This record gives sequence, C-alpha cells and structure tokens, in this order.
Amino acid sequence: MKLITLLSAVAAMLLLTSCAAKVAGSDGNMYQPLSKKQQDRLVIISRAALKSNLDKKIITYTEYRDAMNTPPSIKINYRGDRFGTARITWRTRGRQLEFSYDEDLTAEIIPKTTFSTYVIPAHERRIQPDKSLPGR
Repeated sequence: MKLITLLSAVAAMLLLTSCAAKVAGSDGNMYQPLSKKQQDRLVIISRAALKSNLDKKIITYTEYRDAMNTPPSIKINYRGDRFGTARITWRTRGRQLEFSYDEDLTAEIIPKTTFSTYVIPAHERRIQPDKSLPGR
C-alpha cells in the first residue's frame, strides 16, 4: 500500500513539473519562464551591482537606499526557455535605475548586463510647481 502511495505521489509530482506554466515570447512561441527563485537571484545580482555603482559615485546614497528598500519592477521578454532579455528597474526620487540582462537569465552564470540611469521629468516626480513664481 505504501508503494502505491509513493508511486502516486511521484507520478503527481512529475505531472506537475512537466505541465509547468509556459509564457508567450515575442515571437509567439511558448517558453518556460524563470522561477521566482531565479528572478530573485537577478534582483540580488542587481542590488550587488548597485553597491558597486555607489562606490564609484555613479549613484547617490539616497538612490541606493531607495533601491534597497523597495521592490524593483521586473519585465522579461522571452526568446527561449529561461532565455531572453530582462529589465530590473527602480524609480528613485529623481532618476530611474535600470539593469538589462540578455541571453541566459537563470543567473547560474551572470548574464550580459547593462546599467543605465534616466532622469525622471519633474512632472512625473509628483513635484508641484511653485505657484508663487510669475507665469505659473
């Protein structure tokens, strides 16, 4: 009886893992997405790189602290099973900090990475213009 229960459990596990959710890629094909653990690993790599950029004075301490204390936005475009491009983005008070990863996204090997910053326009920062100035 125990053997039948064990075999049933193994069969159920195999069925669940073989029917893992698929996502549509940019080419319309269905691919196996990154697991939550793999996405978290990309975030950890990005946060470590932010520390390096802080040390190089590319970002400010306030931007670094904001990125450490808030979850990033993650957008992934698949071109294969766990393969494609990923963008890890934080919006700080004045800039957007963005890491782009390309190719193998499993984070077993650190993928090709690009870091860029973008100034967020004042009207998107929720800063109200000073109404006391002329012309406002």
